[in-house]
Amino acid sequence: MTLYDLQHRRLSLSQWVSAYCYDAAWRNIEVEHYAYLRDRANALLLFSEITHEIRNFLVTEAFNKYQAYIHINAEAELTWTLHYQYDVLEGDSLVGKIGEGGHLYSLDHKLLGCVSDTPGVVPRIIKYVDYAPVVVGTLDGLQIHRPTGEPWRMNLRRNLNVQLWRL
Repeated sequence: MTLYDLQHRRLSLSQWVSAYCYDAAWRNIEVEHYAYLRDRANALLLFSEITHEIRNFLVTEAFNKYQAYIHINAEAELTWTLHYQYDVLEGDSLVGKIGEGGHLYSLDHKLLGCVSDTPGVVPRIIKYVDYAPVVVGTLDGLQIHRPTGEPWRMNLRRNLNVQLWRL
């Protein structure tokens, strides 16, 4: 049995699987999202829409994804991770933001560079000037070491206003 097999059985299961796949909630409010999915599976069981076996399968799948995102979110607090947003600080002042796609923007929305995460190479922020790559800085954990100037510090920005998937 897989989630793909279950989602076509009835609309309520399809909605549960859609909520399960909602990665923004897993990245930002993983505890609440897991609790919501568990409670929704319990409600489906209570209304006799699913069996105990299917309920246990759904809750186990949600718990496994919850555990995975606990690990992924902890890693994102220690080092740059794709699909997460970061504030970039110089000292105590905000100088830019790195979006979910790895693009570094200044506060006035100018593109300062993009994180290049080539396997086997230290992640770095690259900006193209006249079609030639220019390294803006290299990433070391949550620090951006620039060739000129003090290093910048990154802080993970979690969007706690992400809405739970409502079924």
